[in-house]
Amino acid sequence: MSAGAERRMRAGQGAWHAIVARLRDPAVSAVLAFVVAFSLAGVVATFVTRQWQAAAEVRFTRRAAALHETLRQALIADESILRGARALLEQTPGPDPATWKHFVAAIDLDNSRSAVTALGYVTLYANPAAGAAGSAEVATQWAGLSANLPANAFAQTDATRAARRYAAETGNAALAALPALANAPPLLTLWLPVYETAPDAQGNARKVIGFAVALLDARRLFAPLVAADPGLVFSARIGTPPLDLYTGKRGVEDEVLPGKRFRRNDPFVFGGATLALDVSADASPVLTGAAACATAILLAGALGAAAFAFFAQRLMRVHLAPTKTAGDARLNEARMMGIIRSSMEAIVTVDDTQRVVIFNPAAEQVFGLSAMEAIGSPLSRFIPERFRAAHAQHVEQFGETGVTERQMGRPQRVLHGLRANGEEFPIEASISQIRDDSGKLFTVVLRDITERVRAEEALTRSREELRELSANLQNVREAEKTRIARELHDDLGQQLTALKIDLSALERRLGESDTSDVPARLAGMRNLIDSTVGALRRIAADLRPVMLDDLGLVPAIEWLANDFTNRYGIAVERDLDADAEMFSNAASSALFRIVQEALTNVARHADASLVEISLKVDGPGCVLRIADDGLGATGDPADPASTQRNALRDKSFGLLGIRERAHMLDGTVSIATAPGKGFAMTITFALHALLPEEAAS
Repeated sequence: MSAGAERRMRAGQGAWHAIVARLRDPAVSAVLAFVVAFSLAGVVATFVTRQWQAAAEVRFTRRAAALHETLRQALIADESILRGARALLEQTPGPDPATWKHFVAAIDLDNSRSAVTALGYVTLYANPAAGAAGSAEVATQWAGLSANLPANAFAQTDATRAARRYAAETGNAALAALPALANAPPLLTLWLPVYETAPDAQGNARKVIGFAVALLDARRLFAPLVAADPGLVFSARIGTPPLDLYTGKRGVEDEVLPGKRFRRNDPFVFGGATLALDVSADASPVLTGAAACATAILLAGALGAAAFAFFAQRLMRVHLAPTKTAGDARLNEARMMGIIRSSMEAIVTVDDTQRVVIFNPAAEQVFGLSAMEAIGSPLSRFIPERFRAAHAQHVEQFGETGVTERQMGRPQRVLHGLRANGEEFPIEASISQIRDDSGKLFTVVLRDITERVRAEEALTRSREELRELSANLQNVREAEKTRIARELHDDLGQQLTALKIDLSALERRLGESDTSDVPARLAGMRNLIDSTVGALRRIAADLRPVMLDDLGLVPAIEWLANDFTNRYGIAVERDLDADAEMFSNAASSALFRIVQEALTNVARHADASLVEISLKVDGPGCVLRIADDGLGATGDPADPASTQRNALRDKSFGLLGIRERAHMLDGTVSIATAPGKGFAMTITFALHALLPEEAAS
């Protein structure tokens, strides 16, 4: 090596040593530690903020999609009313005005939840004697509610002509909009073709002779969609140029402090018409929460960085302790060996070559051989053959990094040892290493957990069997209720409705005869059928409310509370979080049944005048609370367990079912009650247990 190269190498080594010496300075080490720790906190804060915002956008997209599906189901329900009217119009001979008015009055459109406000009939063939006005005259006559019809109810526009053409060609309901009159909003109309009674003589398909028409109130159609999810702002338009059908109002805070908003503008196709639906939600709370979270992380990072810097400075100030004398070393070694021999835990120490150098009496009992036989033998002798390679890799990694997951008292996977007689057994172990003059020594402290593992396995197996049995019973019962409700609603309900229409036609025909008491009897039969249909719908709703599947959990609980008030005269106050709509079907069914059982207990036992229902989604948890102002339950206020036992006995065995449903969703039930002070039940769930699998992951 030349003299110049040697000088450069020495200069480089000198610069490196200078840098190392500088880093060993306590002040420099403290500053460097603070910068590194605080930078890491900044990275974590940025990541959490982005994840927060992404999760909020996903929730908004899911809510907007649910809004579209709810609107489609509402229009299908309105179409079913129109189909019932068409069935009456296609009878032979056609119904007279009195029968039509009676049919429309029986539907009671003013008090129904449907958006249909009036029904009408438009014929394609005018009365020759009436001239061109014949069609309008017939249409008004058949409408039955002519006083409620606007002047342009059957106006000939491009939209209505297109709707008629679409309905006649496809046989399906067609949707069209009519322009507004004065300050009234535009009208939505549903058109359904009415066919002649039978094919012609040549056997051709039935001919379209007119259209059944339903007038829809846009506010009654769209307002419930926004009411079910008050966090959304919703507007709808139709046609070219677009007609504004409905526009939701923003809150005062949104107008005063407008911020970033989530928005979706998707087309909605129904009945040959396309609606432009604009759904938006305020993103300011999300951004505020993300900013607050990021600030908290940065503050915590600053404190952690300061603590890290302090410890780094103190570490650099530590000086090596004076070298102990040989006598002190021998004394300490004797003390250490005394502690090892008296330990109740098995202790095994091996050297770099994995040979045993220390084997205490507890280890002799565990492995079934003496220390004299064990010392000097390889550690692999005490490890089952299939685990030896993994153990060697772990020891090598631990020797290089000093990091191990094997620490006593912490959750870890069960390890296995090998006794002298060849028997395998489960162990729990911790490992440490030290360095002496001869090299590294690895010390393992282990514990035989055979009995504990057996007990845990038996207990786990027993619990799982009980939980599986209980879950299976709940699932079977729920499936049976769903099946019965579907059969009652779809089969028996349709048959009774058809029977009612047939009786109406029979009454009209028999009314022309001299038998005077037949109409009265038929009217009584019709009233009985009406009562049967009402009871059928009530039973089907009790078994499995259709609203739970169609609209979601929150509207279903609203319906249940209203029905409870109507039945028992007990007021129900609700505070329901709209985020509950994102729960899975199983979770929604369980929560609905819990509320239903709780209200049943109030009606049976509480003698209350007010019930409060609260459902809140807060961070990673969800809390359901049902409280009443009734008689309460007995118990010792100083002993919560006694209070809950008496509450279970006093309220009914339904509370046991509530606890089981809550446990299936990782929920916990707590009860607060006292004589004369009401009864409050709070159920806390982990949010991930309520979400669908794809959302929870």
